[in-house]
Amino acid sequence: AFYKWSAPGVIEAALLADGVPADKLYPLDLDRAFKKLDTIKSDIIWWSGGAQSQQLLASAEAPFGSVWNGRMTALAQSGINVETSWEQNITAADALVVPKGSKNKEAAMQFIALATSPEAQADLAKITGYAPINLDSPKMMDPELAKTLPDAQTASQVNADMNYWAENRDAIGERWYAWQAK
Repeated sequence: AFYKWSAPGVIEAALLADGVPADKLYPLDLDRAFKKLDTIKSDIIWWSGGAQSQQLLASAEAPFGSVWNGRMTALAQSGINVETSWEQNITAADALVVPKGSKNKEAAMQFIALATSPEAQADLAKITGYAPINLDSPKMMDPELAKTLPDAQTASQVNADMNYWAENRDAIGERWYAWQAK
């Protein structure tokens, strides 16, 4: 199971599976990636939302897939027998933003300050399985839990190049969606 959008992850996974070293992924070799994906295309089940990815695994419709780690944590906590492989896990960045000219800029900034505080990030990590972004949060957490979070799984971690994606997303997306439609 793979997510169906043109976004970091699937193309990198295809290249890694085809033997491209993690430090040589960029610029993405789209010809090579799509050739590799062609070898499994008929077996791919596409998901468009996190809950759908969980259902595909829980029902065994998909025996494995690329899934957000927080969704895997929730599945495991629900009693579903699943395991997360951290081998060449692909990370991607995210951001909280306040649009220019926002009428509630001060409230939005206060929310971001609260949401990114050490306490809030530690609590979020405990509940979701996502790594905290605040570097002071882990010391507020049970060390056993902290060892299970993505930021502790760096041995073979692959960091998606978000700058590359920002510069090339439209061109990649055009090819991605055309390939999916074939």
